[in-house]
Amino acid sequence: MRRPIRTVLALLAIALLPLSATAMRLTEQSFVCPIDGQKFSTRLMSSGTSFGSYFDTQRFGAIASPAPLPACPGNGFIVVDDSRVYSAAELVKLRAFVASDDYRGWVANDTPYYRLAKQMAWSGESPDRIAGVLLQATWEAGSKRYPRYAAEALEAMQQRAAREAGSDRVYHTRMLIGELQRRLGRFDQAQATFDALREDRAFPGKQEQETAVYMRKVLDAQLQLIRARSVAHARLDEDGTIVDF
Repeated sequence: MRRPIRTVLALLAIALLPLSATAMRLTEQSFVCPIDGQKFSTRLMSSGTSFGSYFDTQRFGAIASPAPLPACPGNGFIVVDDSRVYSAAELVKLRAFVASDDYRGWVANDTPYYRLAKQMAWSGESPDRIAGVLLQATWEAGSKRYPRYAAEALEAMQQRAAREAGSDRVYHTRMLIGELQRRLGRFDQAQATFDALREDRAFPGKQEQETAVYMRKVLDAQLQLIRARSVAHARLDEDGTIVDF
């Protein structure tokens, strides 16, 4: 029987469920680890309700954000695509990677999304997608890991912004750059990032009207947080006030 969720891309998409989605539901799903052939089951999110997002795009509501990932119990490998069949040569390289000191260190000390980002980098995935996964890793980082994860996500987002220069997508990325700078306490850098956006006549680009209004409100809120020297995880409430944690 085919499973309703077959790839990590589908799992990642659940984190961006629309407001009309149902309450969060976890579904037991079965996988086969490509590294050692071990069968395992894990509970993954199949639906959820999002009421909005923080400035770093983490969703809040009856939802797990980021969505749980399927990880092999014996070695921690994230099953990116459970329908993929690896060749014998690919498995040799993959098993060597999973057995490496670096990978074992990530399994012991880091979170699933951070580990996924390292897997993606090793396999030559798109740097833009890796930047997004690193950002999601910051959502599960906790206070001790957050500075390291956020610094890596910031660097990846800055590189993504350079690739997106001249497109409307770059404005979302630049907003995330300023958010990560502020959360890291790099207030002068964050101030410069948001001041440049405010002075950019094209900001926020060709967005839907509601999105454009929201982005301008977030920019103003970010500048307010920077003046307060706040590194809080923050969002806007329905009435436009800042909610921070």
